[in-house]
Amino acid sequence: MSQWKWCVEGPDGKVIKGWYEDNGTWYYLNDEGIMQTGWVKDKDGSWYYMNEKGAMQTGWLQLKGIWYYLEENSNGYKGKCYIDCTATINGKQYIFDKDGRMLNNYLVSDACINFIKSWEGFSATPYYDTVGVLTLGYGMTGDEIKGLSNITESQASEMLRELVNNKYAKAIKKDLDSKGITLTQNEFDALVSFAYNCGIAGLLSSTLYKNVVDGIRNRNILISNFQAWSNGGGRRIEGLYRRRTKEANMFLNADYTGNV
Repeated sequence: MSQWKWCVEGPDGKVIKGWYEDNGTWYYLNDEGIMQTGWVKDKDGSWYYMNEKGAMQTGWLQLKGIWYYLEENSNGYKGKCYIDCTATINGKQYIFDKDGRMLNNYLVSDACINFIKSWEGFSATPYYDTVGVLTLGYGMTGDEIKGLSNITESQASEMLRELVNNKYAKAIKKDLDSKGITLTQNEFDALVSFAYNCGIAGLLSSTLYKNVVDGIRNRNILISNFQAWSNGGGRRIEGLYRRRTKEANMFLNADYTGNV
């Protein structure tokens, strides 16, 4: 296909309007025959997304931190944005609002997951950590890795997200709810990251958690509370100290800078 930008003429010499296919790629030309980019509303009222070259997109699409899903199957509606519906995609259920935005089914932000990943590091095969615990992926050690001998980074990321949200985040939120406490996203994320590294019981029994629940937001106090959980074998471990300091910064300043 030539590097056209504006319009296409059919065999009859007339400018083509609407959908146009070229070598399996779909484009959309408006009533003036001009190739469209970005969001396009079809005559049937459905929305589609064309990239900067005008090519219709399919599958998951992230724009400014918001996720959309564009039909992947050739069922007559390929590329159509899922709007105001609940759909099962690859065996998992997702909810989309009236603007096509995927509603966040997770308690923990993607920024927090990436923060945790930066500290845990990735291993495609099982290994024993410094205290002899079998570990795989991004620091996963429980039943979720049982029987696994190899894992891709993508699989590990998804497993980590599910584990953090379903095991750690839910337990912490349940306890906070029982106390009538509502935290901001970054405050909650920081506690979840802490719990993933130090354990749920460790967090809920800590002075840090008690102070957070009591509404204490004094910077020096909370930083000290986080950093108190930096020891191993009776001495301070520099990596843990840095992680605790970064988690405190996430809690206090919404700064998700990880292990860089």
